[in-house]
Amino acid sequence: MNRVSFVCLLSAVFSMTALLPSPALGDEPPVTEGGWLISKDDQTGITIRTMEMTLYPQPEPRPALKYRLLPDEFEMLDGNAALYYLKASGFFEQDPRRDRLREVQKSAREQAAKEGKSVFEVPPYVWLNMSPNELPLAKVRDFLRLTSFQPPLLREAAKRRRYDLDRNIREVEDLFGYLLPEVQSMREVARMQSLRCKVAIAEGRISDAFAILGQQYALGRHLGQDVFFISNLVGIACTGYAWDDALHLVQHPETPNLYWAFATLPRPLVDSRYSQSIERDSLYLQLRVLREVDETPRPPEYWQDFLDRLISQMSGFFANEFGLHWANADRETARSALVGIVAAAYPTAKRYLMEEWGFTPEQLAAYPTAQVVFLAMVRFHDDARDAFFKWTYLPFHQAHAFRKDADSNSSKQTQWTGYRELLANLWLSAMRPEGIFRGRLEQQLALLQAVEAIRMYGAAHEGKLPPSLDKLPVPVPPEPFTGQPLDYQYHSDHAILSGHPLMDSRYRLVLRFAE
Repeated sequence: MNRVSFVCLLSAVFSMTALLPSPALGDEPPVTEGGWLISKDDQTGITIRTMEMTLYPQPEPRPALKYRLLPDEFEMLDGNAALYYLKASGFFEQDPRRDRLREVQKSAREQAAKEGKSVFEVPPYVWLNMSPNELPLAKVRDFLRLTSFQPPLLREAAKRRRYDLDRNIREVEDLFGYLLPEVQSMREVARMQSLRCKVAIAEGRISDAFAILGQQYALGRHLGQDVFFISNLVGIACTGYAWDDALHLVQHPETPNLYWAFATLPRPLVDSRYSQSIERDSLYLQLRVLREVDETPRPPEYWQDFLDRLISQMSGFFANEFGLHWANADRETARSALVGIVAAAYPTAKRYLMEEWGFTPEQLAAYPTAQVVFLAMVRFHDDARDAFFKWTYLPFHQAHAFRKDADSNSSKQTQWTGYRELLANLWLSAMRPEGIFRGRLEQQLALLQAVEAIRMYGAAHEGKLPPSLDKLPVPVPPEPFTGQPLDYQYHSDHAILSGHPLMDSRYRLVLRFAE
């Protein structure tokens, strides 16, 4: 698992927003792209993406649970979905298809570079930013033939209960250097699925589009079962494609009401609790020698051996990723560098243990310098780690405001501490944005349920929009970032539906009956 690559991925992990090129806004007129109207709020400077949605009233299905995006627990089959996803990615017996796909992708990158564009502004990637009725269907169908082996495999994967790549994480020697090519390939699978879904919508194959949508959400759910948090983030990104496709699907006149289909999705859909438990312990899985650090006095000889073992566990990929290049030098050079760090850290480490943990000068005098420093580092790391993780056990809207203040105080606290916070900073920088990602997925699902509840209301009220959300016949989930109702503004002939402005997306809704 590449931590620097992990942090870089955070800025691009989300859904279709990550794929959209940044339009020049300012004083220019709004840009329309893929059904989205992109403009800038003059007061806040925030770029706003508005989906203008024409909705067709549809009543609650009978029976109510006629449509399900995922099989229920009884219908799910035992078996490992990972095998089907690996096959769908071309890891088994599909090298010619994968090679051809790489050629197309390489050609797209070269075209984009030649024209000075983002790769997502040229085919086939630009098609992801188009609405179904904008697609050059003949060209998209030809492109999808390159992966025509995928659909039956993905249908089977979606039926399976579990996803397991048998990573044996406790025995991995270089956790931070663990490579995940199969997880990154899932993003490409999700892109192909999105194109298939949009083609089905454009061709009026609503049942096919609905089935593909369910497979997209199944992919996100399955990646949530992986042991790496990066896999969970890719799963959330994959559900972002599903969200964009769902917005187009619910606008089709023949799409049945999907309120209960969205309601039956598990919450959280991408469940990161298992991977977070591993992330919480990941530093000790990489630098195993740190588990030995405690208050038991040990002689200097022990700490000399400790430093040698620590250097061996820091060297290689870990050292390169975190800029600790001295750990890759010869043993004497690396030891000298680490001894220098320990000596420089000793004064603040000693003060920290006395002021924050109640150690007496006499206790610390009994410890070698290295023990004082690493005891302070471990104590600081564990304290900062749990100060972060404790909020993950609360609903997001409850934790959000409190954790912002806690993170701010923590950042101020660490500005003057030198090497004491080294271990915590290596790890926590990658984890802090995770709540935003989970909240965004929950917001997308809440908004989709709200849209379907509005279509249900319109079917019972002569195609009219509800004057407020509390008039709906079914409840709408709260806004995950605030815990308050979603924002709904009624304007007689249209309505504006949105969530927390942090997520920059809103829907302009119009109801009409199909002709």
